[in-house]
Order: sequence, then C-alpha cells, then structure tokens
Amino acid sequence: MASVGELLEVLTEEPEGVIRLLPELGLARGLAQSPYHHLDTLDHILETVRHVRRELEESVLGARVPAERFEALLFAALMHDVAKPLTRGEVEGRVVFVAHDTLGARMVEEMCLRLGAPAMHSDLARTLTYLHLKIGFMENPRADYPPERIARAAGPFCEELAVLSWADRLAARGPRLKKEHVERHRRLCVRFLRVSRELGPRSEPDYKELASRLSCPPDAVVGSASSRLRILRAGGISCGEALACAGSFAALHKGCS
Repeated sequence: MASVGELLEVLTEEPEGVIRLLPELGLARGLAQSPYHHLDTLDHILETVRHVRRELEESVLGARVPAERFEALLFAALMHDVAKPLTRGEVEGRVVFVAHDTLGARMVEEMCLRLGAPAMHSDLARTLTYLHLKIGFMENPRADYPPERIARAAGPFCEELAVLSWADRLAARGPRLKKEHVERHRRLCVRFLRVSRELGPRSEPDYKELASRLSCPPDAVVGSASSRLRILRAGGISCGEALACAGSFAALHKGCS
C-alpha cells in the first residue's frame, strides 16, 4: 500500500510514478478540457502542484501557509481534480465537469483511507477539493458561497485554499484565457485572504478530541469527519446535526484505515 510520503516523493517524476500510486489519476491522462486550459487533465493537475510549490516560494499573494503544512498542501493539490474524468460532459459544445468538486471530496476520503493519510492531510485535502472552485465565483450575486462562508468552511485552511485556487488558475492558460482573467483571479484570492483574516483566527482542529467524540481513531477517518463537520456548520447546519452526520461517516468507515 502506498503511503503519503511515497506519493510526495514521486511528484517530481514523470506521471507514471504518480499514477502507479494513485491509479484514479490515470483516467485523467489525455482527457481534454475546455479552451480555457492548455493541458490535458493529468498534466493540468501536475502543473497545479508545480505552481503551488512556486507560490510557496515566491508568495505573490502574500499567503501565510505554515511550513509544516507545505507537504499536506501539495498532497491536496494532487487530489483536487481527481473526479474530472468521472464528471466530464459537453453542453452545447462546451466541456463541463459538473460537481467534480463535491464528488472529488468523496473520492478523496476513500483515497486518504487507502493511503493511511494523517488526519490533517485528509482534512486539508478533502476541504480544499470541496472548496477549490468557490473563490473564483464568490462575487457572483447568485453564488451560494460568499467569501465569509468560504472562510468558515475552510476554517484554519484559508491561506492554503487561496494558494491552491491561484495555482489552479495559473495552470490553465488556454487560448480563451486572457490576462485580465488571471489578474481578476489574483484580486479575488487577495480579497478572500483579507476577508478571512478580518474574521479572526480559527482554532486548529483537535483531532484527538473529535476522535474521542466520534469513537474513531485519529487518522484519515477523523480528518475527513472534521472537514465534513466544518463545511456543514458553515452552511448553517446546527452543531448537533453536523456532528451526527460526521459521526455517521466515521461509523461507516471505522476499521477501514
């Protein structure tokens, strides 16, 4: 069974090394995207990982990602579009990947269990996969996720979410993408960071305490449960109801990791 450490070691290799450890990504090879992209889906994912690395070095956004989370953020970047091959469709000649964020979050849960991912890696990967499209649409008047809700859903991972969103945009340089689109997205990421910081710091997840409440081990199961709990609470679900949903997930997966 591949470990998270093994997976991150091969990120600098050719795609075969990544696919060997994460076969789900093999379906992304050769999968064409919209004209806003210049790469197939697999190469886009790998390019996003490269841009995350670059942003952590250059800090164009000024994001404050703790060094101890760099590895987990790269792990999340590798996962964020895992559901695209299963959701690709065409509507009036346009390529779409409807709900690849929500389905992707479910797939990330299972992949993290298989990899034996630590709780924080699982929480961050699931959370960012679920939310990675939200910053780009947060100013749309019909958006169900304004910046404040995105920040509550991301919790302590707002800085990481902004970095992934920015890297995802930079990894899409198709013929229909204009410079003003890229600049607009940079401004959105910067605005999101400002809003999230104005809301004040969010406490770090206490995975041991949550594991105790859910009667599950503090590993990938509790990490995914933590992500579910936070996103449900951000959507207005009561603490009791959200905890019950997270508990149901943990109960179903107890002993799987």
